[in-house]
Amino acid sequence: MQSILMQAGAAAFLCLAAAGCIATAGGEPEDGEELDSASAAQLDGGMKKWRLYTATFANGQPLFRTLAIGGTNVGPYQANTEYWYVTKGNLGYLGQYGVIFSQVDGNSTPPTQSGSQVFEVPRLLPWASFSSDPVSGGFRYDQGSMHLRVGVDGGEISRLTWYQTVPAAQSPANLAPSGLFSVGSGAVAVPNGSAGYSIDSAIP
Repeated sequence: MQSILMQAGAAAFLCLAAAGCIATAGGEPEDGEELDSASAAQLDGGMKKWRLYTATFANGQPLFRTLAIGGTNVGPYQANTEYWYVTKGNLGYLGQYGVIFSQVDGNSTPPTQSGSQVFEVPRLLPWASFSSDPVSGGFRYDQGSMHLRVGVDGGEISRLTWYQTVPAAQSPANLAPSGLFSVGSGAVAVPNGSAGYSIDSAIP
């Protein structure tokens, strides 16, 4: 999985009870949701000019590719921007198979990507702290203290929420997902002695 995650808007995000919809409150914070935040990148752009993340279902079918651009423009790509390329025809596998992330870095012009759903979001957004999960619904994926929730509406990704839990004395860090994320469910819990942070983005 700043970028594709734009900060949650003030208006409520309404679902029509379709599978994969995400419900989240707008305006006033929910119980347990904190107002303080810490700035960091949603997805780590790597040590070079760009990093390409590939997310593939455990059955071998592609889910999405995300091109995270670092602090300088590269060819036609803008600095500090994430470019997402989704294979919409495979969204039906969400919640059925784990998702495997891989990544590759580069300095030259990135290889051209394509997808049946394409969007871009800023890579640098603030992490909002929480004590109880501010988002529900969608399809949750877990790898240790890192989590991703994917909302689907109308056959497209409609919302993405990244989470991380860190020791209470630490600040949130850039995310660099790699390896298997397992299918999860329900709310993301914050362990005792830890702090929870999330970036919630509605996809236009």
